[in-house]
Amino acid sequence: MKLKVLYLIALPFLSLTFISWGTIGHRCIGKIAQNHLSATAKIEVTKIFGAHLPLACTFADELRPYKQFNYTNKWHYINMPEGLNYKDFVAFLVTNKGPNVYNAVLNQIKILKNPNQTKQAKTFALKFLIHLVGDLHQPMHVSRAIDKGGNDIEVRFLNKKNNLHSVWDTGMVEYYGLSYTEMATDFDDASPEDIEKWQKDSIEKWIYESYKISEQLYAEVETNNNLDYDYFPSHAPIIKKRILQGGIRLAGLLNELYKK
Repeated sequence: MKLKVLYLIALPFLSLTFISWGTIGHRCIGKIAQNHLSATAKIEVTKIFGAHLPLACTFADELRPYKQFNYTNKWHYINMPEGLNYKDFVAFLVTNKGPNVYNAVLNQIKILKNPNQTKQAKTFALKFLIHLVGDLHQPMHVSRAIDKGGNDIEVRFLNKKNNLHSVWDTGMVEYYGLSYTEMATDFDDASPEDIEKWQKDSIEKWIYESYKISEQLYAEVETNNNLDYDYFPSHAPIIKKRILQGGIRLAGLLNELYKK
């Protein structure tokens, strides 16, 4: 409880941090993932989190105020050049060895697969993995360094001053007015065909999808940065799909990690 209180006090001062989907979005992704775990994965995940996988999905953001975890700050996003096709995007992605969401996800998977890692190290890696899969499905976490992922792009959202990153982190999700459990119930309607396809997609493709959406969002605000009452309904399908895909793909990843 003390950790969460400190996090909430410090949050207003973290203006340049990247907190994807906020509490509701991340926990919604966790709840959807929980709904789609295999029996084996559910047993293994329950050993660590009990029935509270969705609540653990915000752990990585709750560490933000603590200096000893500053090394994880760059794990939440990746900056990419503009205008890349898929082939060039993947080439840039796999050759970029610095700290970013892609490398962080791969590193957590590596830790979880390593039988020589301690239980403590694996628990920490799992808490980050379930968060970072959500992060990389948020379009503005795969965007441009020059404007800090949209943090420096001023917009008006629902007639209030804001920035593009914040609108997509929390503003759009909170607009629904739902709890994470209500949102998961409403969003979790993927067809068996979609589930199979999304879980077969590579992590590189997951990130490229966010990249293409962020390019669209940048282009839109260049012509109009007044995100009025039409903005949410016209973009709500993107929010739903990215959160749903994040949950379904997280489940697929955990099912693979914990298969017999």
